[in-house]
Amino acid sequence: MPVQGTVPYLGTFLTDLMMIDSALKDTAEENDQLINFDKHRKEFEILTQIRLLQTAAALYNIDPDAEFWPKFCSIPVSNDSERFCIRPACCTIHWHVASYL
Repeated sequence: MPVQGTVPYLGTFLTDLMMIDSALKDTAEENDQLINFDKHRKEFEILTQIRLLQTAAALYNIDPDAEFWPKFCSIPVSNDSERFCIRPACCTIHWHVASYL
């Protein structure tokens, strides 16, 4: 039976870790000499979830798609200056739409 599931976005976990780190102190509020185990427990839970997902991903058997690589490799790659030229056009369009809202 093939393994099925979704691939979660790693950025969500990293954001959670950053929010915990910035919101909670490393030491307990009532005594700066005591470790804040609540903060470390929350960090541990997130890291455990990431570890479990990595273990589950090792069980996936993904067969390469012969049609994908030629299409993927044919996509033109733009350099930084080309991307910079494209971006103001996008931003200008959004700015005009936002000005009417």
